[in-house]
Amino acid sequence: MYKAIIVDDERWILEGIKAGVDWEKYGFQVVGEAENGQEALKLIETLLPDFVLTDIKMPLVSGLELIKRGKVLSPHTYFAVLSGHAEFAYAQKALNYGTFGYCLKPFEIEEIEGLLERLAHTLNNHAKSEPHQDSEDLYEVLCSGNEELLKEKLANAGMPPSAGLPVTPIVIHGYAPAPSADLIHLRFRMSRRRIGCFVYSHEVQSFLSSLDFSGNSPEFSVGVGLPSSSPVELVAALEAASFAAYGSFSTGKRGIFHASEPSGSPIDDLLTELADVLARKDSIRFTAVMESCRPLFHRGLLSIRDANLIFNTVMYLFTREGVNVQTRFLDGYDQLYYDFGQADAMIDYLVMHTLNHFSDELSSRLAGVTHSRIKDILRYIHHHFNEEISVQSLSEKFHLSPTYLSQLFKKEVGENFVEYLSRLRIRYACKLLAETNMTVSQIGEKCGFNDYFYFTRIFKRLNGMTPTQYREAR
Repeated sequence: MYKAIIVDDERWILEGIKAGVDWEKYGFQVVGEAENGQEALKLIETLLPDFVLTDIKMPLVSGLELIKRGKVLSPHTYFAVLSGHAEFAYAQKALNYGTFGYCLKPFEIEEIEGLLERLAHTLNNHAKSEPHQDSEDLYEVLCSGNEELLKEKLANAGMPPSAGLPVTPIVIHGYAPAPSADLIHLRFRMSRRRIGCFVYSHEVQSFLSSLDFSGNSPEFSVGVGLPSSSPVELVAALEAASFAAYGSFSTGKRGIFHASEPSGSPIDDLLTELADVLARKDSIRFTAVMESCRPLFHRGLLSIRDANLIFNTVMYLFTREGVNVQTRFLDGYDQLYYDFGQADAMIDYLVMHTLNHFSDELSSRLAGVTHSRIKDILRYIHHHFNEEISVQSLSEKFHLSPTYLSQLFKKEVGENFVEYLSRLRIRYACKLLAETNMTVSQIGEKCGFNDYFYFTRIFKRLNGMTPTQYREAR
């Protein structure tokens, strides 16, 4: 939509033009009104309109003076004048100032609409011949924090935010199709694969609808910020839109994601728990914490910023604990996105590449196993031994017959599956009995035993004492 301002010192005429003319039909929106030339100049400086329809004879600043000074403030603005027969000479003079046309009072609505139709055609042709500008250094100014420079930059670009005409930032990640040429917007590159756009808030839906993502890679995502009426608000809104654009990382789905007001995040509790389980070298709790993150990402309760914290925290804690693991730290969100694509892949990586270092027994077991499928089964058992697990479920997961799996497992590992699983569970139970205040029944369930008495019997067989006796002896 093109921005229009109406200027007339007679309120009834101003209101009649605003209400009687079908502005939207010709692609215009009235964004400001003024009853004298002085007020109009302030509006022009603030709103940088595409079109000003002004009376000729007005107090303080005449229509002719308004046109002369207004063109200095906003060179791209078109002007048209309203005048009575007595001021016809002034109207003709206004044409020499480069006005688009004039309408004589008393005027007909059709006359003004005819002028708008011609002007819309001119503006559309101008938009097609001069594509919407890409601002090479706007993003640099946005990141600098220099409010005055940003205000100047936005004004020069023809899109200063204001209370009457707020601007909404939109960030497109991945494929960046061009929007409709009829939509006014300001575009700037944020990184190799991220484009930022400023759009008038009332045109956001039209802008989004004009983007054509059909037939393109599924990795695109769009983040929509909150409407902003000042440059300072716009910087924060752009940051929110930027994080929203990583919505595909969290959810695993491409689409349009809207930024929301900040709310409580579970990230602090998660990081505290991760620090605790890594210090205790508790593989089961580590897996449980990581798995609990999946639905939080899918529901948008954790963002890519949280993912970056989780990844680097785990890597740092492993380094601090002296674990001999190939650590890597991420420089930023883009690297996280490009390396993993979505949160689920990052979680899988952390689980797969860290849990082997929790258990010395697993490392030694794997070293003595030659069959690759049994190695995979051992890793799976160590990661999931507190869950419902059986030879039948393993045979289905790893595509081996139950009989062959049992025979191969005993040959490679040296004991049967049930015994191996029971020892893992009881070893974990010993850890919980020594380090927590959970009841024996709770510990049994935590270790994968659904029957309290069976848990107690297996524990005594392997340790020579009951769980209660073990805890009292510690």
